[in-house]
Amino acid sequence: MESMNTKYSKNDVVNDYLNTLNAEIAPLFFEVRACILAAGPSFSESIKWKNCLVYGTTKNHIQTVVGKGKISLIFLNGVTLEDQYGLLEGDGNKARTMRIHSTDFNREALSDYVKQTVVTS
Repeated sequence: MESMNTKYSKNDVVNDYLNTLNAEIAPLFFEVRACILAAGPSFSESIKWKNCLVYGTTKNHIQTVVGKGKISLIFLNGVTLEDQYGLLEGDGNKARTMRIHSTDFNREALSDYVKQTVVTS
């Protein structure tokens, strides 16, 4: 892990995952991760469901999916979030997704969603 915004996880499996990220997506991934951990300091990190980093407390809250040139954040109980930024996608019964394509993403929005996720848990 090379980024200044990167801190090691308490979970060695997560560290192994972070160390294997593709060099093209790693800077974006680390920026998103830093924002999530700053807004949700009570989150633990784990690797679940086909190599996805998941943030949670006593239950899973956010699933991170790495795609080609983007990070998708699946808020597992996203239907409860107030979306004043209009960045959440999906119309399912529970989950909502925020897709991030660039390091100049809306950190204020992500921070707000994360804080709401922690409160609604």
